[in-house]
Amino acid sequence: MVVLRSGRFLLRQFGLTTFFGPAITLAGLLAVGYFAATGGLDLSDLDVISATADPTADAATAIQPVSLDRAASRPADRIRIATFNIQAFGEKKSSDPELMQVIARIVASFDLVAIQEVRSPRSMPVARLVDLLNRSGGRYEATVSEPIGRSTYTEQYAFIWDASRIRLIPDSAYVVNDDADRMHREPMVASFEARVSAAQGRVPFRFTIINAHTSPEEVSPRAIANEMNVLDDVFVRVREYEYATRGEDDVLLVGDLNVDVGGLGELGQIPGIHSIAGNTPTNTLGTKTYDHILIDRNVTAEFSGVFGVVDYERDFGLSPEQAARVSDHRPVWAEFSALEIDAFAPVAAGAATIR
Repeated sequence: MVVLRSGRFLLRQFGLTTFFGPAITLAGLLAVGYFAATGGLDLSDLDVISATADPTADAATAIQPVSLDRAASRPADRIRIATFNIQAFGEKKSSDPELMQVIARIVASFDLVAIQEVRSPRSMPVARLVDLLNRSGGRYEATVSEPIGRSTYTEQYAFIWDASRIRLIPDSAYVVNDDADRMHREPMVASFEARVSAAQGRVPFRFTIINAHTSPEEVSPRAIANEMNVLDDVFVRVREYEYATRGEDDVLLVGDLNVDVGGLGELGQIPGIHSIAGNTPTNTLGTKTYDHILIDRNVTAEFSGVFGVVDYERDFGLSPEQAARVSDHRPVWAEFSALEIDAFAPVAAGAATIR
Protein backbone atom coordinates (compact mmCIF):
# COMPACT_ATOMS: atom_id res chain seq x y z
CA MET A 1 0.00 0.00 0.00
CA VAL A 2 1.04 3.60 -0.53
CA VAL A 3 0.77 4.58 3.10
CA LEU A 4 3.38 7.15 4.03
CA ARG A 5 4.15 9.01 7.25
CA SER A 6 1.68 7.79 9.83
CA GLY A 7 -0.69 6.44 7.23
CA ARG A 8 -1.33 9.72 5.45
CA PHE A 9 -1.54 9.79 1.68
CA LEU A 10 0.89 12.42 0.54
CA LEU A 11 1.08 14.33 -2.72
CA ARG A 12 4.29 16.04 -3.71
CA GLN A 13 4.08 19.64 -4.77
CA PHE A 14 6.63 20.01 -7.53
CA GLY A 15 7.96 22.12 -10.35
CA LEU A 16 5.63 22.10 -13.34
CA THR A 17 6.28 23.77 -16.63
CA THR A 18 3.15 24.80 -18.49
CA PHE A 19 3.21 25.80 -22.14
CA PHE A 20 0.63 28.15 -23.60
CA GLY A 21 1.46 28.19 -27.28
CA PRO A 22 5.14 29.01 -27.86
CA ALA A 23 5.39 31.01 -24.64
CA ILE A 24 6.45 29.25 -21.44
CA THR A 25 5.31 30.14 -17.94
CA LEU A 26 5.34 28.40 -14.58
CA ALA A 27 2.04 26.77 -13.75
CA GLY A 28 0.28 27.16 -10.43
CA LEU A 29 0.85 24.17 -8.21
CA LEU A 30 -1.26 21.86 -6.08
CA ALA A 31 -4.21 23.47 -4.31
CA VAL A 32 -4.08 22.41 -0.68
CA GLY A 33 -7.81 22.45 0.02
CA TYR A 34 -9.25 20.00 2.47
CA PHE A 35 -6.22 17.75 2.84
CA ALA A 36 -3.83 20.59 3.66
CA ALA A 37 -6.25 21.96 6.24
CA THR A 38 -6.41 18.61 7.98
CA GLY A 39 -2.70 17.79 7.76
CA GLY A 40 -3.18 15.20 5.04
CA LEU A 41 -0.58 16.63 2.67
CA ASP A 42 3.14 17.20 2.90
CA LEU A 43 4.04 20.25 0.87
CA SER A 44 7.53 20.64 2.30
CA ASP A 45 9.34 19.71 -0.91
CA LEU A 46 9.06 22.41 -3.56
CA ASP A 47 11.49 22.11 -6.45
CA VAL A 48 10.53 24.62 -9.12
CA ILE A 49 11.95 24.15 -12.59
CA SER A 50 12.76 27.38 -14.38
CA ALA A 51 12.03 27.09 -18.10
CA THR A 52 13.09 30.15 -20.02
CA ALA A 53 14.00 28.75 -23.45
CA ASP A 54 11.88 29.86 -26.41
CA PRO A 55 11.24 27.00 -28.85
CA THR A 56 10.76 29.49 -31.69
CA ALA A 57 14.38 30.60 -31.38
CA ASP A 58 16.14 27.36 -32.30
CA ALA A 59 16.54 25.04 -35.25
CA ALA A 60 13.17 23.39 -34.56
CA THR A 61 11.45 26.25 -36.40
CA ALA A 62 12.80 24.71 -39.61
CA ILE A 63 10.17 22.00 -39.21
CA GLN A 64 7.33 22.90 -41.54
CA PRO A 65 3.75 23.12 -40.24
CA VAL A 66 1.59 20.06 -40.76
CA SER A 67 -2.02 19.51 -41.81
CA LEU A 68 -4.36 19.17 -38.84
CA ASP A 69 -7.27 17.99 -40.99
CA ARG A 70 -7.66 14.82 -38.89
CA ALA A 71 -8.75 16.95 -35.95
CA ALA A 72 -11.82 18.09 -37.92
CA SER A 73 -13.29 14.58 -37.76
CA ARG A 74 -13.60 14.58 -33.98
CA PRO A 75 -17.26 14.63 -32.92
CA ALA A 76 -18.41 17.81 -31.19
CA ASP A 77 -20.20 15.97 -28.38
CA ARG A 78 -17.31 13.59 -27.61
CA ILE A 79 -13.70 13.98 -26.53
CA ARG A 80 -10.86 11.62 -27.38
CA ILE A 81 -8.19 10.87 -24.80
CA ALA A 82 -4.96 9.07 -25.67
CA THR A 83 -1.84 7.73 -23.98
CA PHE A 84 1.41 7.80 -25.93
CA ASN A 85 4.87 6.60 -24.90
CA ILE A 86 7.06 8.58 -27.31
CA GLN A 87 10.17 6.48 -26.89
CA ALA A 88 13.18 8.60 -25.77
CA PHE A 89 11.43 11.87 -26.64
CA GLY A 90 14.45 14.12 -26.22
CA GLU A 91 16.50 16.74 -28.00
CA LYS A 92 17.46 14.50 -30.93
CA LYS A 93 13.97 13.23 -31.75
CA SER A 94 12.35 16.63 -31.31
CA SER A 95 14.85 18.15 -33.79
CA ASP A 96 14.00 15.63 -36.52
CA PRO A 97 11.54 17.27 -38.99
CA GLU A 98 10.16 13.98 -40.32
CA LEU A 99 9.51 12.48 -36.89
CA MET A 100 8.06 15.66 -35.41
CA GLN A 101 5.60 16.04 -38.27
CA VAL A 102 4.35 12.50 -37.68
CA ILE A 103 4.14 12.99 -33.91
CA ALA A 104 2.26 16.27 -34.39
CA ARG A 105 -0.25 14.63 -36.74
CA ILE A 106 -0.83 11.86 -34.21
CA VAL A 107 -1.31 14.24 -31.28
CA ALA A 108 -3.66 16.40 -33.39
CA SER A 109 -5.97 13.40 -33.77
CA PHE A 110 -6.93 13.65 -30.08
CA ASP A 111 -8.22 16.20 -27.60
CA LEU A 112 -5.88 15.22 -24.77
CA VAL A 113 -2.73 13.09 -24.80
CA ALA A 114 -0.85 11.75 -21.78
CA ILE A 115 2.81 11.37 -22.78
CA GLN A 116 5.49 9.22 -21.19
CA GLU A 117 9.27 9.10 -21.66
CA VAL A 118 10.05 12.77 -22.20
CA ARG A 119 13.84 12.84 -21.95
CA SER A 120 14.95 16.45 -21.53
CA PRO A 121 15.26 18.28 -18.22
CA ARG A 122 14.42 21.53 -20.03
CA SER A 123 11.11 20.11 -21.36
CA MET A 124 12.19 21.31 -24.80
CA PRO A 125 10.67 18.38 -26.78
CA VAL A 126 7.18 19.21 -25.54
CA ALA A 127 7.70 22.94 -26.08
CA ARG A 128 8.73 22.23 -29.67
CA LEU A 129 5.72 19.99 -30.22
CA VAL A 130 3.29 22.62 -28.89
CA ASP A 131 4.97 25.26 -31.03
CA LEU A 132 4.70 23.10 -34.17
CA LEU A 133 1.03 22.35 -33.55
CA ASN A 134 0.21 26.01 -32.98
CA ARG A 135 2.16 27.15 -36.05
CA SER A 136 0.06 24.60 -37.93
CA GLY A 137 -3.11 26.40 -36.91
CA GLY A 138 -3.91 24.57 -33.69
CA ARG A 139 -4.46 25.90 -30.20
CA TYR A 140 -2.52 23.57 -27.93
CA GLU A 141 -1.23 23.75 -24.39
CA ALA A 142 0.82 21.36 -22.27
CA THR A 143 2.08 20.75 -18.78
CA VAL A 144 5.25 18.82 -17.96
CA SER A 145 6.53 17.30 -14.72
CA GLU A 146 9.98 17.55 -13.25
CA PRO A 147 12.45 14.76 -14.16
CA ILE A 148 11.53 11.64 -12.18
CA GLY A 149 13.60 8.53 -11.45
CA ARG A 150 15.82 6.81 -8.91
CA SER A 151 19.11 7.16 -10.78
CA THR A 152 20.79 9.46 -13.25
CA TYR A 153 18.30 8.15 -15.82
CA THR A 154 15.15 10.22 -15.40
CA GLU A 155 12.00 10.84 -17.40
CA GLN A 156 9.28 13.47 -17.44
CA TYR A 157 5.55 13.04 -17.84
CA ALA A 158 3.51 15.44 -19.94
CA PHE A 159 -0.07 16.23 -20.82
CA ILE A 160 -0.82 18.05 -24.07
CA TRP A 161 -4.32 19.14 -25.06
CA ASP A 162 -6.38 21.03 -27.63
CA ALA A 163 -7.29 24.15 -25.67
CA SER A 164 -10.28 24.80 -27.92
CA ARG A 165 -11.87 21.58 -26.60
CA ILE A 166 -10.25 20.86 -23.22
CA ARG A 167 -9.13 22.97 -20.28
CA LEU A 168 -6.78 22.14 -17.42
CA ILE A 169 -8.37 22.63 -13.99
CA PRO A 170 -6.21 25.33 -12.34
CA ASP A 171 -3.71 24.09 -9.74
CA SER A 172 -4.68 20.46 -10.32
CA ALA A 173 -1.33 18.96 -11.42
CA TYR A 174 0.90 17.07 -9.00
CA VAL A 175 3.06 13.99 -8.58
CA VAL A 176 2.24 11.26 -6.06
CA ASN A 177 4.74 11.32 -3.19
CA ASP A 178 6.36 7.93 -2.68
CA ASP A 179 8.61 8.33 0.34
CA ALA A 180 8.82 4.56 0.74
CA ASP A 181 10.27 4.32 -2.79
CA ARG A 182 7.76 1.73 -3.96
CA MET A 183 7.86 2.92 -7.59
CA HIS A 184 10.73 3.74 -9.91
CA ARG A 185 8.75 6.64 -11.38
CA GLU A 186 5.87 7.90 -9.28
CA PRO A 187 2.86 8.93 -11.42
CA MET A 188 1.81 12.42 -12.43
CA VAL A 189 -1.80 13.52 -11.94
CA ALA A 190 -3.87 16.33 -13.45
CA SER A 191 -7.56 17.18 -13.85
CA PHE A 192 -9.34 18.47 -16.96
CA GLU A 193 -12.76 19.52 -18.21
CA ALA A 194 -14.34 19.44 -21.66
CA ARG A 195 -14.96 22.88 -23.18
CA VAL A 196 -18.60 22.46 -24.05
CA SER A 197 -21.77 24.26 -23.04
CA ALA A 198 -24.05 22.62 -20.52
CA ALA A 199 -27.06 21.03 -22.17
CA GLN A 200 -30.32 19.60 -20.85
CA GLY A 201 -29.14 19.93 -17.27
CA ARG A 202 -25.84 18.16 -17.93
CA VAL A 203 -22.53 19.86 -17.19
CA PRO A 204 -19.19 19.44 -19.02
CA PHE A 205 -17.34 16.19 -18.34
CA ARG A 206 -14.65 16.74 -15.69
CA PHE A 207 -12.10 14.04 -14.91
CA THR A 208 -8.73 13.27 -13.34
CA ILE A 209 -5.94 11.36 -15.12
CA ILE A 210 -3.11 9.43 -13.51
CA ASN A 211 -0.18 9.23 -15.96
CA ALA A 212 2.10 6.27 -15.19
CA HIS A 213 5.18 4.56 -16.61
CA THR A 214 6.24 1.46 -14.70
CA SER A 215 9.66 -0.15 -14.65
CA PRO A 216 9.65 -3.40 -16.68
CA GLU A 217 11.83 -5.12 -14.07
CA GLU A 218 9.39 -4.24 -11.31
CA VAL A 219 6.22 -5.58 -12.90
CA SER A 220 7.52 -9.01 -13.89
CA PRO A 221 6.30 -12.13 -12.03
CA ARG A 222 9.80 -12.41 -10.57
CA ALA A 223 9.73 -8.94 -9.01
CA ILE A 224 9.87 -8.94 -5.21
CA ALA A 225 7.78 -5.76 -5.02
CA ASN A 226 5.44 -5.48 -8.00
CA GLU A 227 4.50 -1.94 -9.00
CA MET A 228 1.06 -3.21 -10.07
CA ASN A 229 0.44 -3.81 -6.38
CA VAL A 230 1.26 -0.18 -5.67
CA LEU A 231 -0.76 1.41 -8.47
CA ASP A 232 -4.00 0.06 -7.03
CA ASP A 233 -3.38 2.15 -3.92
CA VAL A 234 -2.40 5.14 -6.03
CA PHE A 235 -5.70 4.87 -7.93
CA VAL A 236 -7.77 4.59 -4.75
CA ARG A 237 -5.92 7.34 -2.86
CA VAL A 238 -5.98 9.78 -5.76
CA ARG A 239 -9.71 9.24 -6.15
CA GLU A 240 -10.22 9.80 -2.42
CA TYR A 241 -8.20 13.00 -2.56
CA GLU A 242 -9.91 14.32 -5.68
CA TYR A 243 -13.35 13.57 -4.29
CA ALA A 244 -12.53 15.26 -0.97
CA THR A 245 -11.05 18.38 -2.60
CA ARG A 246 -13.06 18.78 -5.82
CA GLY A 247 -15.94 16.33 -5.59
CA GLU A 248 -14.39 14.41 -8.51
CA ASP A 249 -14.89 10.66 -8.87
CA ASP A 250 -14.08 10.10 -12.56
CA VAL A 251 -10.47 8.89 -12.51
CA LEU A 252 -8.54 7.38 -15.43
CA LEU A 253 -5.21 5.61 -15.02
CA VAL A 254 -3.29 5.62 -18.28
CA GLY A 255 0.19 4.91 -19.55
CA ASP A 256 2.86 2.38 -20.29
CA LEU A 257 2.36 -0.27 -17.61
CA ASN A 258 4.59 -2.90 -19.28
CA VAL A 259 2.01 -5.66 -18.67
CA ASP A 260 -1.03 -7.11 -20.38
CA VAL A 261 -4.40 -7.42 -18.64
CA GLY A 262 -3.34 -10.64 -16.95
CA GLY A 263 -0.41 -8.86 -15.33
CA LEU A 264 -2.35 -6.00 -13.72
CA GLY A 265 -2.13 -7.67 -10.31
CA GLU A 266 -3.90 -5.87 -7.47
CA LEU A 267 -4.63 -2.91 -9.76
CA GLY A 268 -6.76 -5.23 -11.88
CA GLN A 269 -8.64 -6.40 -8.79
CA ILE A 270 -10.17 -3.00 -7.96
CA PRO A 271 -13.95 -3.49 -8.25
CA GLY A 272 -15.14 -2.18 -11.61
CA ILE A 273 -11.66 -1.56 -13.02
CA HIS A 274 -11.56 -2.03 -16.78
CA SER A 275 -8.78 -1.78 -19.36
CA ILE A 276 -10.56 -0.18 -22.31
CA ALA A 277 -8.32 -1.65 -25.03
CA GLY A 278 -7.81 -4.91 -23.14
CA ASN A 279 -5.12 -7.11 -24.63
CA THR A 280 -5.01 -5.35 -28.00
CA PRO A 281 -1.30 -5.26 -28.95
CA THR A 282 0.24 -1.85 -28.28
CA ASN A 283 3.89 -2.29 -29.16
CA THR A 284 4.90 -1.06 -32.61
CA LEU A 285 5.55 -4.60 -33.84
CA GLY A 286 1.97 -5.54 -32.92
CA THR A 287 3.00 -8.49 -30.76
CA LYS A 288 2.60 -7.41 -27.11
CA THR A 289 0.34 -5.36 -24.85
CA TYR A 290 1.96 -2.73 -22.64
CA ASP A 291 -0.23 0.40 -22.72
CA HIS A 292 -3.63 0.91 -21.11
CA ILE A 293 -6.47 3.32 -20.40
CA LEU A 294 -8.11 2.11 -17.19
CA ILE A 295 -11.45 3.30 -15.81
CA ASP A 296 -13.83 2.23 -13.08
CA ARG A 297 -16.81 1.32 -15.25
CA ASN A 298 -19.10 1.48 -12.21
CA VAL A 299 -18.37 5.21 -11.98
CA THR A 300 -17.21 6.55 -15.35
CA ALA A 301 -20.30 6.13 -17.50
CA GLU A 302 -18.99 8.73 -19.97
CA PHE A 303 -16.95 6.13 -21.91
CA SER A 304 -18.74 5.84 -25.25
CA GLY A 305 -17.57 2.33 -26.12
CA VAL A 306 -15.31 3.59 -28.92
CA PHE A 307 -11.54 3.11 -28.67
CA GLY A 308 -8.54 2.33 -30.81
CA VAL A 309 -4.83 1.70 -31.12
CA VAL A 310 -2.91 3.74 -33.71
CA ASP A 311 -1.07 1.65 -36.29
CA TYR A 312 1.66 3.83 -37.78
CA GLU A 313 1.93 1.84 -40.99
CA ARG A 314 -1.79 1.52 -41.67
CA ASP A 315 -3.02 4.85 -40.32
CA PHE A 316 -0.16 7.12 -41.38
CA GLY A 317 1.41 5.25 -44.27
CA LEU A 318 4.78 4.76 -42.61
CA SER A 319 7.25 2.03 -43.46
CA PRO A 320 8.22 -0.39 -40.65
CA GLU A 321 11.52 1.45 -40.34
CA GLN A 322 9.81 4.84 -40.05
CA ALA A 323 7.33 3.46 -37.51
CA ALA A 324 10.16 2.12 -35.35
CA ARG A 325 11.79 5.56 -35.33
CA VAL A 326 8.62 7.20 -34.00
CA SER A 327 8.37 4.87 -30.99
CA ASP A 328 8.35 1.26 -29.89
CA HIS A 329 4.81 1.90 -28.57
CA ARG A 330 1.54 2.66 -30.33
CA PRO A 331 -0.83 5.29 -28.92
CA VAL A 332 -4.01 3.96 -27.29
CA TRP A 333 -7.13 6.13 -27.30
CA ALA A 334 -10.72 6.14 -26.06
CA GLU A 335 -13.75 8.33 -26.64
CA PHE A 336 -15.85 9.89 -23.87
CA SER A 337 -18.98 12.00 -23.72
CA ALA A 338 -18.18 15.72 -23.49
CA LEU A 339 -21.02 16.00 -20.96
CA GLU A 340 -21.32 14.32 -17.60
CA ILE A 341 -23.46 11.18 -17.44
CA ASP A 342 -25.18 9.91 -14.32
CA ALA A 343 -22.89 7.34 -12.69
CA PHE A 344 -25.89 5.08 -12.21
CA ALA A 345 -26.65 5.01 -15.93
CA PRO A 346 -25.54 1.87 -17.78
CA VAL A 347 -21.95 2.01 -19.04
CA ALA A 348 -21.19 1.22 -22.68
CA ALA A 349 -20.66 -2.49 -23.20
CA GLY A 350 -19.49 -4.65 -26.05
CA ALA A 351 -17.10 -2.00 -27.36
CA ALA A 352 -15.56 -2.55 -30.77
CA THR A 353 -12.06 -1.41 -31.59
CA ILE A 354 -11.95 1.38 -34.15
CA ARG A 355 -8.74 1.04 -36.14
